[in-house]
Amino acid sequence: AITYTAGLDPPGGLWQDNSNGHMAGDPILLTTNARRYKAFFYCNSVAFVASLVAIVLVQTDILVRHHVLEAAMILDLFGLIGAYAAGSCRDVKTSIYAIALAGAVLVYVVIHIVFFTLDHEDKKDDDKANQLLEKRRKRLLLFAILAATITYQAGLTPPGGFLLQDDKLGHHAGDPVLLFNYPLRYKVFFYCNSVSFMLSISLTILLVNHNLYRPAIRSNALFVCMVVGLLCLMVAYAAGSTQHLKTSIYIFLLVGAALLVAAGLLLVFLLKKNDSDSAAQHTDAARHLGGKRSLPGRPETARRSVAEQ
Repeated sequence: AITYTAGLDPPGGLWQDNSNGHMAGDPILLTTNARRYKAFFYCNSVAFVASLVAIVLVQTDILVRHHVLEAAMILDLFGLIGAYAAGSCRDVKTSIYAIALAGAVLVYVVIHIVFFTLDHEDKKDDDKANQLLEKRRKRLLLFAILAATITYQAGLTPPGGFLLQDDKLGHHAGDPVLLFNYPLRYKVFFYCNSVSFMLSISLTILLVNHNLYRPAIRSNALFVCMVVGLLCLMVAYAAGSTQHLKTSIYIFLLVGAALLVAAGLLLVFLLKKNDSDSAAQHTDAARHLGGKRSLPGRPETARRSVAEQ
């Protein structure tokens, strides 16, 4: 979905007139930086084709069992990383930083797994534990897919749009408007959005492999990545959705209020659950003691038999 949209509406916008060797409707990035546009276009196209191939492969059980589907998904995700790094910025240094974020996430997860599972013995899981693990995996995968979708599109078409022509102030066509109006705010948006995108892609890569996501979920490494990704989404939204600091602060206050309400509801739920569990335990204990007291003479059984007769 996202690669199809990005291919038809490339980063940098489209020319609106015929002049200086370009035609109306041509990508601005192709004229200003042809190598970067080609890198974005081919990486995005590889991701698009790989996703279509994955849809076809998932229909055949033989290909799924032989890890062909996993290979197609990994190729798809790496194509997304390359396209995002090439299309979301205009210099090589920033592109390297964006790609390094994905590597940093993978390194963190590995270190977290090593330190938190090194001294634990590997025990066989029962069916209930496996079901719980699979549910957590599905929730994490859902978050990763949603975060990758919105951050990929926002990174390629940042808030404020693009300049459609050069001006006398040294601004170039195809550059983000927000970068020139509020450079600091744009950098906050860009890096927070990039961190969330690379986190979601790294999560998806880890959740594909059975040997990787099991220890990563047990050690809560992926849960930490999800929390960081959500916080980065919040900051990117606050920085990119408005150009006024006061409004950004209001957004953080709204998020804080929502979190407090959610925490309060969770606390009430846990308290009610503990009360019901303790009441159930007292009831079971009373029944157990009553059963023991009636064992020697068994008067209750005799009374029931008499009543039935």
